[in-house]
Formats: sequence, C-alpha cells, structure tokens
Amino acid sequence: MYNLQNEHLSVQVLDPVADADRLGTRYVSGGYVYQVTDNEQGDLLAGPVFPTDPPPVFHGQGMPEAFRESLGPVDGRQLVIGNSIIEEERDPGQMNTWRVHERCDWEVDRETPSQLRMQTRQSLGDWSLQLERRLVLNERGLLTETRVTNDGCAPLPLVWYAHPFLPWPQDGICGSFSFAMTLPDNPGFAVDGENQIVRIADHDWGEKGQFVQIEGCAGKELRARYHHPVTGNLLVISDFKMSQMPIWGNDCTVSFEPFMEHDLAPATTVSWSLVYSF
Repeated sequence: MYNLQNEHLSVQVLDPVADADRLGTRYVSGGYVYQVTDNEQGDLLAGPVFPTDPPPVFHGQGMPEAFRESLGPVDGRQLVIGNSIIEEERDPGQMNTWRVHERCDWEVDRETPSQLRMQTRQSLGDWSLQLERRLVLNERGLLTETRVTNDGCAPLPLVWYAHPFLPWPQDGICGSFSFAMTLPDNPGFAVDGENQIVRIADHDWGEKGQFVQIEGCAGKELRARYHHPVTGNLLVISDFKMSQMPIWGNDCTVSFEPFMEHDLAPATTVSWSLVYSF
C-alpha cells in the first residue's frame, strides 16, 4: 500500500498492482483509500465486515469510490471506469464480481509525502477516456479529487458515487446535512427533531443492514457533519451538486453515498472532489 502521512493522520491507499487481490471489479482502483488512522487514537474508517481482513472485495472498506454504470458490452466485454475491462462470466470465488480481462494500468506520481496522483487510460469500442485521481492530506483534512477526459467519439455517461464506511456513533445519532431532509418509511433510520439522522436501535442490522434514499438532496452540494466516535466530528464537503444520496448501514458500519451524474461530451473534461476533515 501507499501511505500519506503528517503529524496528525496516516492514510493507507491500495497499490493497484501489489494489492490487486483486494480490488474486485466494483471500485476505482486508483486512489482507493483503505484506511485513515489518527496517529494517537487509531483507525477512523470501517467496512461492511470490519475488522475482518481481508474483506470480500465487493464490500471493501475505507473510503472507496465507484462508477456505477459500466460501458458496453462490446464483443462480450464491458468497461468499468477506473477499474478494468471485464468479461461476461462472474468470478466464482467472489460475490458480485466479474472475471477481469484487463486491469487499469496506473501511472503513479508521489508528489510529496502527503500527496498522491494516479492516472490511467481506458478504451472499449467508441469509448475512450483518461482518468486522474489525486489525494492531498493537509493537517486533518483529506482531499479526494477525480478528473475525467473523454477522448473518444461517444458521450461518456458518468454515474459516480463515494462510499465512505464509518464506525457507528455510540449513541446512534449519525449527524446532519446542510439541507432539510426526509426519509421514506423504513425500519432502520429516522430523522429526529434537530434534522439529524439516527439509528433505530432495535432494527435487525445484521450483515445486510438497511438501505434508504435521503430525500431533499438532489441539486445540492454536500455539507455533512458526522458524529464520529473517535474524533468527535467528521465534516464532509463536496464541490459538486448531488443527483441522489442513499444511506446504508449494517452491524459493522454506516455510509452515506453522494452521487454525481454527468454526460461527458467528446473532447471535454470534468472534475469534482470531496474534502473529509477528521
């Protein structure tokens, strides 16, 4: 793994080659943050089966990001942006994972001990793209930035989301967002009188857990305050407007998932980022 560090935090990032057995076919393999560790208080991130190591690759852990929609098929193959070209056959050894035809080849630039940049190219049929991932650790903040250039002849339908896996707060009060929100009826999550999402304690969380869409977020930038059990607060800020944001949790973790959707025309570039302040 690669490691970004300063006097406050250490950030473990998967090496797309050396850690290929942890990748699967779901998440972007470049700039995949696997853990953030407070130098005095310990690990700050979790996962669906955390602390089991290694976790199933479909679940992963840490702060993965993904493009939900693959491109194709072309000649029986599909392009998973930032991950690989996959075959039609499933991987019999992993859940919800496909056989890999060709993984992304990432060019890695260690700019400073606290910065990491990874770049790759992918193409399939009329689709061709350049993808850049950049991570910057500054004091207690971590910037995670994505840049996509469409250098093919077909539009690129981008449906991207972040999936930060967080440890549950001890009192079950997860936190709040900068917009008024509601939740559809569900047995796992509720909104309290202070517009905070709370965990319903007597729900059967198990491994499957609870998934629900947060209503009221479409068209808004993300401003989140999460009640972190180790650091007290985690602030998350986006520079993009969300298309949707579900929240999911099980007995090991909880995660809110901001989505960004964009149809990228040929010969154009788009970039977006999140900042996590621990």
